[in-house]
Amino acid sequence: MAVVAVALLGSGAAIIARRDRVELARRDAFWRVDGPPCAALDPKVFRSLGHYPQVTPYDETLYRRAGGAMTCTHLVDRIGGKKVRYQVCKFNAPNYLAVGQGGREWFFDLGARSAAVTVIKDEARCVVIPPFRM
Repeated sequence: MAVVAVALLGSGAAIIARRDRVELARRDAFWRVDGPPCAALDPKVFRSLGHYPQVTPYDETLYRRAGGAMTCTHLVDRIGGKKVRYQVCKFNAPNYLAVGQGGREWFFDLGARSAAVTVIKDEARCVVIPPFRM
């Protein structure tokens, strides 16, 4: 009887571990930033918008966007031999996007395409991604 209980516990743990690995792989694939770079935008164009953009602070970064919605998380990767925790934000089709951190700003023209932005070591990177569901 004890052998059966141990076997059931072992197989249950293996099923849970496999499910957790699948979920981590799915989440990792959703949040990875890969694609062509976003087009740069002249800051004057962003600042001359006829309406005030939506503003969302996340950690020490301020995101301003014209249209669309956003969702963010953090990832941890090895960069230069060190573990680095950084933010990733995904945007579902804003027209324009401004990213500000530490007195620096980056401006992007997305043309209503989805995008993902990472901010690593005070450097913003934006790439165009396929449409996604939140």
